[in-house]
Amino acid sequence: MPEVRRLLTPIGETVGEAIDWNAMQSAYGTAFPGDFREFIERIGSGSIEDQLVVLAPRLNESQPNAVSRFSRYAIVEADRYEGWESRELAQRHPLGKMLIWGDTVGADTLCWFTEDPDPDAWPVAVFSRSSLMWSLHRCGMSGFLTQVLTGDLPDSPLSDESLLGWGEARFLHSRDEKTLYEAGIDPWEQ
Repeated sequence: MPEVRRLLTPIGETVGEAIDWNAMQSAYGTAFPGDFREFIERIGSGSIEDQLVVLAPRLNESQPNAVSRFSRYAIVEADRYEGWESRELAQRHPLGKMLIWGDTVGADTLCWFTEDPDPDAWPVAVFSRSSLMWSLHRCGMSGFLTQVLTGDLPDSPLSDESLLGWGEARFLHSRDEKTLYEAGIDPWEQ
């Protein structure tokens, strides 16, 4: 987590989010990785250079303990995507065991493969919209973001490689981004 925090510079007023992780665990049926919880608490949900979005889990306020239907943070449905390189990978990593934590400007889906009972051991799975293929990365969310920003991925799984090797990047919290857009200001054009 310290490395990705060093690489990200918040550009808005909002930093971090208060999340009731016990409520989220109850609603989603699983705990969340420690690096992700720390990222959300210290940095928050939002956009990295308008290229990659980190999503925070949400609850549906009208139905206590229900996942918000307005949130893009959800479990990947088993029939939503195909695209593992081999039948063996498809059998080892069923899509119904993936939990989305982000997406990209190239319409890629960033998830964890949640089969391990220890969330801190979950690898990152990426569905590349351009290749229609999944790739698995044996690191956590923070490690994956660090590898993207430093260019340390052997092969980029992302459809748009704009962030690959970017180095230090701007981060804008989702609340600040929404406020600016509602005021007619494109925060990424400044």
